[in-house]
Amino acid sequence: MTLLRAMGPLRRPGAGVAGRSRLSGMLRLGLGLVPITVLVFLYQQLAVSKSRPRIFPQVGDVWDAFYEILIGHGELGSSYDQIMVTSLRIVSAFAISFVIGIVIGVAAGRNKLVFSFVENLVWVFMAVPSVVWVYIMIVGLGLNPVVPPLAVAATVMPQFIVLVAEGAKSVPDDLGEMARSYKTSTWQRFTELFLPYLVPYIIAASRTSFATAVKIMLVAEVIGTPSGIGFEVSYWDGKLFMGPVIAWGITMLLMGLLVDNFIFSPIERRVSGWKSKPIDAAETMGAVI
Repeated sequence: MTLLRAMGPLRRPGAGVAGRSRLSGMLRLGLGLVPITVLVFLYQQLAVSKSRPRIFPQVGDVWDAFYEILIGHGELGSSYDQIMVTSLRIVSAFAISFVIGIVIGVAAGRNKLVFSFVENLVWVFMAVPSVVWVYIMIVGLGLNPVVPPLAVAATVMPQFIVLVAEGAKSVPDDLGEMARSYKTSTWQRFTELFLPYLVPYIIAASRTSFATAVKIMLVAEVIGTPSGIGFEVSYWDGKLFMGPVIAWGITMLLMGLLVDNFIFSPIERRVSGWKSKPIDAAETMGAVI
């Protein structure tokens, strides 16, 4: 009994690790809020010094405009309708880029002829600015609702192709040869052999591509559509009211952060353990056959 008292209360295994994890999470959150707080403070000082509330709205005015968005009010209709329209366009552009980018990326990473064929084309797509793609789509399709998703997909797709191609190159050639020797189908080789190697690259490409899509969609909607968040930004910019413009920009920022933190980050944490585990060739081929 004396020994037990001297040892102190027993603690559940892992409790200390969980506590440290929560503490480190709070510390990261606090550190992330510091630069944002400093930025808001500096902007408030700038707005006060300028004394031009329409061009340099104070933080309180921006919050009032953001609150109107939160409760669904808007001069051009419900703010939730505008958010939904933009969200559907972003998801459409991301889905197009995801499917086509993975297919071309895998082919380019595993076949040198395909890589040589698409290499310069991918560079061209990456070099052309998103605004140029929007005008090309408008000239070809007119003021059509499909213009923003197609323009965003054309800008984002090269990121998928490049990263997925690098992932496809990382698959050991001896495993591919072993899979073919067992006469496995193309679908089996893709799902059971290539996909485990590609998942980290696909997640990285998805995160960067979605963030780019959110940013570019705003530009595409400003130029080419009469609806969505970009149309709201264009409307208020035309009236020289920067408060709603900044509020809608914050809305787009929060949309991207929510998707990244609650969809992509959990998936990345779930699959990141794979990279630290050694791949056994016999075990992999057993899954394939």
